[in-house]
Amino acid sequence: MAKGSARLIRLGGGPGQQEIDLGDVTNVGRQPTNSLQIVDRLVSKEHAIFIRKPGTNIWTLRDLESRNGTYCNDVLVEGDQQLRDGDTIRIGSTNWRYAAVEVAPAKPAMEDEPPASIHATVQLDLLRDFAPVDLVSDERTLRNDYEKLRLAYTLSGDLHAERSIDRMVDRILKRIFEWLPVDRGIVMMVDRKANKDIDVVDRLRNFAVKVRPGAGWEGNTDDVRVPSSILRQAVTGREAVLSTDARMDARFGHAHSVVLQGIRSSMTVPLIANEDVLGVLHVDSLISTGLFTEKDLSALGAVARQAAISIDNVLMQQRIKEETQARESLSRMLSPNLVDQIVSGDLPLEKGGQLRKVTVLFSDVRGFTNLTERTPPAEMVDMMNDYFERVTNIVFKHEGTLDQYIGDAVMALWGAPLATDEDEMRAVHCAIEMQAAIAEFNVERMALDLDPIAVGIGIATGQLVAGYMGSSQTLSYTVLGRSVNLSARLCGQAGPGEVLLSPSTFEHVQEHVECEALAPIKLKGILDTVSPRRVIRWKG
Repeated sequence: MAKGSARLIRLGGGPGQQEIDLGDVTNVGRQPTNSLQIVDRLVSKEHAIFIRKPGTNIWTLRDLESRNGTYCNDVLVEGDQQLRDGDTIRIGSTNWRYAAVEVAPAKPAMEDEPPASIHATVQLDLLRDFAPVDLVSDERTLRNDYEKLRLAYTLSGDLHAERSIDRMVDRILKRIFEWLPVDRGIVMMVDRKANKDIDVVDRLRNFAVKVRPGAGWEGNTDDVRVPSSILRQAVTGREAVLSTDARMDARFGHAHSVVLQGIRSSMTVPLIANEDVLGVLHVDSLISTGLFTEKDLSALGAVARQAAISIDNVLMQQRIKEETQARESLSRMLSPNLVDQIVSGDLPLEKGGQLRKVTVLFSDVRGFTNLTERTPPAEMVDMMNDYFERVTNIVFKHEGTLDQYIGDAVMALWGAPLATDEDEMRAVHCAIEMQAAIAEFNVERMALDLDPIAVGIGIATGQLVAGYMGSSQTLSYTVLGRSVNLSARLCGQAGPGEVLLSPSTFEHVQEHVECEALAPIKLKGILDTVSPRRVIRWKG
């Protein structure tokens, strides 16, 4: 240090030690515009100022009416305080030594000397191991193992048959506050709806926060945050992390969030089940340093293991319930193989109205009214159920979507909610196979001396609005647009056993299907004249 200079040395030692050369005027405060920025919630934006007396080697300290005051040798500074070599200055939570002479470099610590901030990280697998009793000769190890088992047993009773994660986490935090002298407990969970490509640490969200009354935390519980530096250490390394003074712990790089929240002692353990990180359990103290030991960390690891297993079981039950509900809903309109792909996440199912190209098939029983008049009701119900079962299976076989039954009519879709390059081909193939199946059905009916049935089918392709529609209490997936009306009108024009195609559908299948051109017709509700095609057979 040059003659006539002065320096502030941050007390506390360790890798976080700071040395600041004082200028003629040195401003201190929380804002970055200060000469010396101290990120501490107890430090005001403009807290204090060091001023060199002109033409001298003397510095004075003045408090700038800060909220928590400035102290020199534990005495509140009022007015201008002249400084002497060796004075201790407290600003917020940090202590500084004023040095008016050159300061010799600190003697490096011996390799076997513990760091000033005692901390530990323990692999989670080590927290789980219990050696056979015959191999345990150390009473301390035996006691630690017993404590972990006792905590796990107590938690098991608390969480037994619990089906609510909210109540489960609340019980876990209550137990921790009974066992350990913590000020705050935080459980964070991984957001399952967030993009899976995002780093797991960035998908962690506060799930529950518990603060001991009178702990010194002045903010709202919504403002409680676990520093990302601590989270990354725990989650990335899958370690239980212990710090006796997180503000001075070199692993956390003096993270602003650590300093601002005043974390002195903390333990952080990831919640892992089946190799998946479900969340994080974090406890800390805002007052005491060196509060927790490795024994406490081991006990918290046992709690985290039991909690992760219980939470994973509840999440699994929720997933099974959601999957079952999704299957029940989707299986009414989609083929089983498409349902499997959607539920597994291999195929995205987008909700909401969308404009998309859809091929619509309408099939209708000819002479249905006369058939009902000469058929007993019970027999009529059996016949229609048998008919719907057969045609629905064919729709699903060709990966169509069953939109709805309308009386004796069936409406099926290709291209919504999932589209392929072969939607038109599949729809026409389905129609041809439906007519063949109805012919077989009639053979069976006539063998039982029952009346045969005849079905006409119409198919149209076009841009439609597809999405979930209905009231706030009842929603169903369907499509709206011109092609729906066109396919229904073509179905009405089709004779028994016939399949009629709109020009747009025929354009996509003409190379594979032999068709007969029909005379242009005017259809109700359709502005333009339509030239349909009657399907004859597959080419070749």
